[in-house]
Amino acid sequence: MATTSAPEERPRGIRTLRLAVAQSTVPEDPTDQGALRAAGQEIRALMVEASEAGARLVQFPEGAITYPSKHVMAAGPTGELLPADWSRAAWDVMREEAESITALAGRLGLWTVFGSLHPLTPPNRPHNSLSAPRGAVPYRPRSGQRLEECLWI
Repeated sequence: MATTSAPEERPRGIRTLRLAVAQSTVPEDPTDQGALRAAGQEIRALMVEASEAGARLVQFPEGAITYPSKHVMAAGPTGELLPADWSRAAWDVMREEAESITALAGRLGLWTVFGSLHPLTPPNRPHNSLSAPRGAVPYRPRSGQRLEECLWI
């Protein structure tokens, strides 16, 4: 993650937002629990680094927790391609990592945008989503407005 020098003096009344863009290692196998946990750990370390550099928002790539290779979920025992079997994905680990990232975002006061697979109701295939947990975002709803737990972008 690259950081820039401190911003120059700004005229009064001008609000600024320091943004960090981070590239983490993106595992291709959503069944590899160790790789998913390592991805989450790396994301959290980069979040701390971004926060310490003064960022209020950090953007990770699509599929930061995992961006599966099509062949991983659709390879048969002898390597032939079959319909993808998404029941093998470690959905519980992906959810735990996303929840841990969200919790840290709240503690750091850091709006964190990260991507991962999102399961849909079978027989629909999962899709890649970016999520921005609201835990770190100061938000005052106007009358009749409601912000969901996560913003899906």
